[in-house]
Amino acid sequence: MPKAIYLDILKKKGYKLTSQRQKIIEVLRRVGCRLTARDIHQRIRVELPAVSMDTVYRNLHLLCDLGLLHQILLPSGSVYELAADLWHHHHLICVDCEKVVCIEYCPDLQGYREQAGRQGFDLIGHTFALQGRCPACRQAGKVSR
Repeated sequence: MPKAIYLDILKKKGYKLTSQRQKIIEVLRRVGCRLTARDIHQRIRVELPAVSMDTVYRNLHLLCDLGLLHQILLPSGSVYELAADLWHHHHLICVDCEKVVCIEYCPDLQGYREQAGRQGFDLIGHTFALQGRCPACRQAGKVSR
C-alpha cells in the first residue's frame, strides 16, 4: 500500500505528519519485513540523527493505536509491521525460531465482550496469537527454549 495512504489516515485523524512518523512508515515499507523498535530507530537515525528511542516508541504506539501498524509480541521482544491493506488479522508464532505467519481468522468476540462487560470493561480491541512449531522446526527436531 502506498505511503500516502498511511499519511492521509494520520492527517484525517488530526495528527501531524512529523518526519519521525513518515520515516517509520517509510522504513517498514522499504524493508518489507517486521522490525524491532531498535532496528527502526537505527535506520531512521541515518536521516534524522537527533531522533531518540523514546520518540520512536511513542510513535510506534500511536501508529499501532491508529491501526496503521501491528505490534507482534515475541518471546525475544516486540516486532512491528505495517498493517498491509489495513486489514485485521492475527498471527501464528513459532516458539522455536519465532517465525510469524499471518492468519485471517478472527475468533467471535461476542463472548469476550460479554465477559468484559461483566467485569465492567468496555472492550475496544484485542490481539490474538497462536504459538506452535513451524514445519521447518518440527522437521529439524528443534525443542522450545
